[in-house]
Amino acid sequence: MPSQGAPPQGISGVQPQQLHQGGTQMPQPGIQPQPGGQTRRSEGMRMRPIRVEEVVEEDVVTAERDTPISEVVAKMAEEDVGSVVVVEDDQPVGVITDRSVALALENTPDIANKQAGDLVSGDLVTATTSMSVFDALQHLSDEGIRRLPIVDDSGDLQGIITLDDVLVLLGSELNKVGETIKKQSPRL
Repeated sequence: MPSQGAPPQGISGVQPQQLHQGGTQMPQPGIQPQPGGQTRRSEGMRMRPIRVEEVVEEDVVTAERDTPISEVVAKMAEEDVGSVVVVEDDQPVGVITDRSVALALENTPDIANKQAGDLVSGDLVTATTSMSVFDALQHLSDEGIRRLPIVDDSGDLQGIITLDDVLVLLGSELNKVGETIKKQSPRL
């Protein structure tokens, strides 16, 4: 008898098969019996790791540090985006959001005289193109942010992902898993 809290045995912590009363085996969804009594997961149930480079939005609205805030706001309106990545030598140094502009407007009446570099903090969080989407989502969650500039190994801006992008992707992936389960479990 396993001790309390011990992980179950089997592939990825899942029992490959369960026994009905009387000792007959009951196949589990996503697990296919193989010759010799071994089992393997069906491909329909496997979720492959998704890398950031597969979902990154490469068309990023950017501004230099010395760009006047009025131009940044005009770019946001023209491009219909909620953020602009501030860059220096092709490397992101900050993100200006519609919210940060609104807060700055409330606290700084002479905002028209400010530049993009005045509104960014030194605490920029980025992700790399090789990172998994789940790791990027963890960054977003840990930092309490909705937008994440994506950089390559040399720190150059490659794109941006947003919390909304990641949630839409995950919803789509979960929908695929749900469809597979429906096919394998006719009683659902």
